Amino acid sequence: MGGTVRPDTNEPQNLLLLCGSATSPDGCHHRVESSRAEAYELGFLVRQAQDPAEVPVLHAVHGRVLLADDGTVSSLSPTTEEVA
Repeated sequence: MGGTVRPDTNEPQNLLLLCGSATSPDGCHHRVESSRAEAYELGFLVRQAQDPAEVPVLHAVHGRVLLADDGTVSSLSPTTEEVA
C-alpha cells in the first residue's frame, strides 16, 4: 500500500520482504509489480480501502495467513499434519 500518507502504511501487517527489485526480472518484487492482478489475489498488494490486517497473504511456508501488527502470522490454511 505504498504511495500514501496513511499512518498504517509502514505497520508490520502491511509489510512483506520480497527478493529482488522492481527491475530484476528473476525477483519476487518484479513479479508483484508486473503481475498486479495476481499480486492482489495472493495478498502481496493491498488496495487503499482495505485493512492490511484483514487481507490474507500466501506465505511460502504457512500457506494463507493474516499478518499481525506485532509481526506474527495467523494461519488460515490447514497444516500438512492436519490434512494427513
